[in-house]
Amino acid sequence: MKNKNFFYQQYEKINWENQEKTKINSFVNNFIIQEIISKQNSSSIKIFDIGFGIGFFIKMIYKSLNPLYKNIIIGGCEPSEKNYNHFIKKSSNFRKGVELKTYNSTFLNTKTDEKFDFITAIYVFPHFVFDELEETAKKINLMLEPKGKFILVVANETYLKEKLESRKDLFIERNTFEFNGKKYKEILHYSNIPKIGKLIDFNREEQFYLDLFKKHGFKLGLKKDLDDNGFICTVFVFQKK
Repeated sequence: MKNKNFFYQQYEKINWENQEKTKINSFVNNFIIQEIISKQNSSSIKIFDIGFGIGFFIKMIYKSLNPLYKNIIIGGCEPSEKNYNHFIKKSSNFRKGVELKTYNSTFLNTKTDEKFDFITAIYVFPHFVFDELEETAKKINLMLEPKGKFILVVANETYLKEKLESRKDLFIERNTFEFNGKKYKEILHYSNIPKIGKLIDFNREEQFYLDLFKKHGFKLGLKKDLDDNGFICTVFVFQKK
């Protein structure tokens, strides 16, 4: 899987718009908003979501934060033209004091000088090929305010291993890669999302993400496993030093 564009293009062929009906990711989204983002004590807040899909998380952010902050900037990028257009057509008008800054592009191709308090990546890092990850970490650092936080959500390592052992039809291949003089494991597999479709994901051992963001100016503030109706994910909160 050397064609990195494949991981963005596959969203053109699935029914991600059904997320509005299935409410998939609602549990983890709500945890991020209520337990992390809304804890910021200020009158203004700026959030950027990497790979926002149809904007399901963006709408949850607006609904929750609207009464808490006077000034809000919600940014994000989405490389799928299908998903991005769906969001634009259905996005409602925000009140005065709330600014929306979205881009129909990959994260590395997104051009903005804005600095954010929070950057989120919810199940999108499995669609980055390894060669993109170091530049991605550098860019996240540049786009964050001092002490800003990066929130990363991936499938829990142990859960995924057990899932692929019981569902061998989902397994594609296992690889190793080297970063900063150390070797890490990487699994390529199918993910079946109810009423949405089948995707191909890369998942990497969690130690890699700890080492990657430590190298690029972050410290780990929180690591928490969440059970979302039987799907186990891991939430990392990295704070810019």
